[in-house]
Amino acid sequence: MIIVDELPFRIVEGDGFKSFLYVACLRFHLPSRFTIRRDCLDLFNSMKKVMKNSFGKDATSRICLTTDTWTSLQRVSYMVLTAHWIDDEWMLQKRIIIFCPISAHSGESICQTLKKCIRDWGIERVYTVTVDNASANSVGIEYLRKKLSHRNTCIANEKYMHTRCVAHVLNLIVQEGVKYAFVFVDRVKAAVRYIRASPLRMKKFYNRAEEEMIDTNAHLCLDVPTRWNSTYMMLEVAEKYERAFDSYGRKDHSFFVDLTAGDGVPTIDDWENIRRIVKFLKPFYDLTLKVSRSLYVTSHFLGKY
Repeated sequence: MIIVDELPFRIVEGDGFKSFLYVACLRFHLPSRFTIRRDCLDLFNSMKKVMKNSFGKDATSRICLTTDTWTSLQRVSYMVLTAHWIDDEWMLQKRIIIFCPISAHSGESICQTLKKCIRDWGIERVYTVTVDNASANSVGIEYLRKKLSHRNTCIANEKYMHTRCVAHVLNLIVQEGVKYAFVFVDRVKAAVRYIRASPLRMKKFYNRAEEEMIDTNAHLCLDVPTRWNSTYMMLEVAEKYERAFDSYGRKDHSFFVDLTAGDGVPTIDDWENIRRIVKFLKPFYDLTLKVSRSLYVTSHFLGKY
């Protein structure tokens, strides 16, 4: 339960949890948080030994790795590595095999962490390593290719080991295309940001939407540059509330004052352009959803697009 629901170890020492178990099973002996921690680590180590059998020299499948790095709000850099492979029953398997701090977002640091993890898990047959298009990743994979070249276990001398994330490529295409429409997109984004700035504005806005009899329960959202499809999602929802934005602007003088200081208030032509760009982005949105799945193979979807 603690592992599946990602609960803190100290939950077993909480009064509410103790009362719950007292009612559910009076004779249950509740372990301490230290025992829970030890048991979780023992379970991890025992399952790791089993998984190593799927990665070693006798493994019948090659391993596809996917990795990414990012920096938290506390300015700590992290790296995650996920392994995908086809087991003996022809089922696609996925496991996160490392989640750890990393010294820097440099190619050498990425390579050293990958190499250490591959050695620690006994992975002998690496097929591909999927990363986004950051230059540091390209450098890191090139270092890793040289480190693994002596094994002679990769296909075509590691020529196809470096795989670029399709979802990230799509995101770059969308960002490049949208930037040429930045004026009206930025106006809509500024209007959404203004509404979302306070709960009172949100309440007034949805009241206006109700008055305009807008038939949708979608909530306004802002785009995030590193989040796939967020630009499409923001514009697709905002376009539905066109009449609500117009009604809100007529009754809130600050709306015009604040937005005029920037790119201005969205116009009728802006909303017409937004509808066009939403239509343009829809195929990218659908394709990104298809190739972003992790529980089944998705590469064959690309042929349909």
